[in-house]
Amino acid sequence: MVFVAGSIRGQSSATGAKSAPADNGGTAEAAKLFASTCAGCHGLDGRGGERGPNIASRQVQAHSDVELQRTVHNGISETGMPNFAFLGDAKIESLVRYLRVLQGNSSPMPMPGNPEHGQTLFFASAKCASCHMVSGQGGFMASDLSSYAAGSSPPDIRRAIVSPGREDLDDHNGGEVSVTFLDGTSQEGVVRNEDNFSLQLQSFNGAFYLIQKANLAAIKPSAQPLMPDNYGKTLSASELNDIVSYLMQIAEKQGPKIPAKEKHHHD
Repeated sequence: MVFVAGSIRGQSSATGAKSAPADNGGTAEAAKLFASTCAGCHGLDGRGGERGPNIASRQVQAHSDVELQRTVHNGISETGMPNFAFLGDAKIESLVRYLRVLQGNSSPMPMPGNPEHGQTLFFASAKCASCHMVSGQGGFMASDLSSYAAGSSPPDIRRAIVSPGREDLDDHNGGEVSVTFLDGTSQEGVVRNEDNFSLQLQSFNGAFYLIQKANLAAIKPSAQPLMPDNYGKTLSASELNDIVSYLMQIAEKQGPKIPAKEKHHHD
């Protein structure tokens, strides 16, 4: 878990960071405590500063309150985060509750559309389930979306649907690629594992291939990525809202999930 806090020397925050949510009672007190204890590294909105990472991200949201309280209490020596045991359990618990407010988890976000119709679209005409799985149903070629919408706003989810990004070419894992062998033949698929000498490729029909890089002439992004980039044209605004709502509903039912080890070039 990447969660770093430090002693405060002023209340710096990330450029463009939003101010902490205003509230009264316990939340207001927790906001003051966060500002004096955590904001110097993580920003007033928890989205990162010069010395600390984004702790309002989806990766951190996936950790339970108990895990976050333990992290604040014990610190993480290898990252330079000191322990805050001196605050006591009550204040540490209030910090974690306030962090949930910053993460947008204090109350469910309203759904922009009809999740039932979104489910129909997901598994039928939009063909999302041909590649993606949710709650154990669907395809296996692309990522499992069961918890994808957790902590994401509807505009962010919609943007990911209509403007899908390509994988970082320096790290092919999970990306669609076309490999060209020294004899001129080629194979397309999704990279499942890779090291300096080989890569494991799953073809679009599900077959796995272990390929030695010494036998390859080139590795490049597939000409036909799995994720279409024209959903903004083939789906209406209301249909997009319905799919977004379905993903939000699934994530709510799924509950928090401990993520796989975070890659350094991601949040």
